[in-house]
Amino acid sequence: MAKIRYLQRTHDSIAGDIKAVDDRCARVLVLLGKAEYFTEVTTGVRKNKRKAENG
Repeated sequence: MAKIRYLQRTHDSIAGDIKAVDDRCARVLVLLGKAEYFTEVTTGVRKNKRKAENG
């Protein structure tokens, strides 16, 4: 399964939708210019700067 982001409206989605579809279907949609592969952007976990011992 590949994650794609739709660039144009299709029969089952609008531009900007992110869906997991079969690899072959994803390749066809990308080649037709209807979608692009989507890679998730992960942000780092922020540490709490306060310490519990400040009391």
